[in-house]
Amino acid sequence: MKICTKCGMEKELSGFYRSKYGPQGRSSECKSCTNARQKANYDPIKSRAKNLQNRFGISLEDYDQMLEKQNNQCSICGTDTPGNKGRFVVDHNHDTGEVRGLLCWSCNVGIGHLQDNPSILLSAFNYLSTNGHYGTPKGE
Repeated sequence: MKICTKCGMEKELSGFYRSKYGPQGRSSECKSCTNARQKANYDPIKSRAKNLQNRFGISLEDYDQMLEKQNNQCSICGTDTPGNKGRFVVDHNHDTGEVRGLLCWSCNVGIGHLQDNPSILLSAFNYLSTNGHYGTPKGE
C-alpha cells in the first residue's frame, strides 16, 4: 500500500505508475491523479507541433505552407479529403528523412505498400493499364 502525494488516498501499488526514481519503484502520484493532471495540461496544437518537429523536422507553419502550396490537396491524387484523422500525412524519405509532400491517407498507405519504390509503382501502373482499372472498361 502507498499514499498518493496529490490526493492523499492510500492505494495498492498497482494504482501507481512504475518509476525507477520513486520509492518502491513507483511514482509518488497515483494513476488517477497523474491522468487527471496530464489531461488538464494537454494542448492538442502544441502536441501536434511537437510531433511534427520531432518526427519530420518541420514546424506547424511549415506544414500549413506546404498544404497551401498543394492547394489543400493530396500531392498524388488531388483529393481534398485527407482521410484517417482528418489531416494530410507528411510523406518523407525513410532513408534520408527528407519531407517530400503531404498525402491523403490512401496514397500514403499505397506507396508504403509499394515500398516507396518507383519501379514497383511503374509495374503496378503497367499492370492496371494492361488489365483494366477502376472507371475504365477493359479493352478501351
